[in-house]
Amino acid sequence: MANDNGFVDITPQAGNGDQYRDPTHIPSENEFSQDINNGVVDSKSRTLSKWLREKQWGTDTREALALFVEWLSTKWHSNKELIDSNSSRQSQVEKRQTDLEGRFTGVLSGATKDSEVIDARNSQTYGQFEVLDKRFENIENLLSKYVPQGFEVTIKHNLNRMPTVSVFSYEWAIGTAPNGFGTEPDGLFGGTNPVSVASNVVYSDANTIKVVLPLDYKMLGELEQHDNSWYLIDGIKTLKFTLDYSNQGIHVPNANLEKLGKVGE
Repeated sequence: MANDNGFVDITPQAGNGDQYRDPTHIPSENEFSQDINNGVVDSKSRTLSKWLREKQWGTDTREALALFVEWLSTKWHSNKELIDSNSSRQSQVEKRQTDLEGRFTGVLSGATKDSEVIDARNSQTYGQFEVLDKRFENIENLLSKYVPQGFEVTIKHNLNRMPTVSVFSYEWAIGTAPNGFGTEPDGLFGGTNPVSVASNVVYSDANTIKVVLPLDYKMLGELEQHDNSWYLIDGIKTLKFTLDYSNQGIHVPNANLEKLGKVGE
């Protein structure tokens, strides 16, 4: 609103005023200003922000907003082109590295004369390997994926029973996409199909279990309980532990709790 004294601000109203219910001003020192002061703001950004703050007429404010949207689009596309270019160069470097490793493996393979070592490269189950190290690597990969050893998860279930445990692994569950809901890759809304994970269960007592899993499934995060299932979430990865005591779970009377020791005692 303008008068003889110049431009003045007024208390905004919309209908019954419910839409404008915060009369306080934005503090000069806030979480955004701290990042701005510690970062780099170019001159064009400062010009746009100055226009948005100081232009008196609505048409100029809208024009500043429109310019910001279009300018932001050009920035995004230029950055995307730079990222794509760097990604392409990285792929070329990785290909050259792979070729170099392949040539080195070929030299190493041809340099070995020991017949026993050469024979040890071959597997009746998994075929031939160029060098013995690759066969060992294959064995370690299988161990880390399928043998329950190397990662333990303790669950305090307080069921006073010894339940059976099923473990499942999947990715991109709802709410785990790092860039927000709906930003998961195409076709993965709701998550990937669950995969059963091999596990061993140690019954520490009637209310606690220790689930031993393959090292490949090692994750950070904290357990979350929903009904009779526990979830361990780390980024886009999820481990689901389902406890079932309806049929096979062994009930342990309270009087016998002190007698229940660790498995094998």
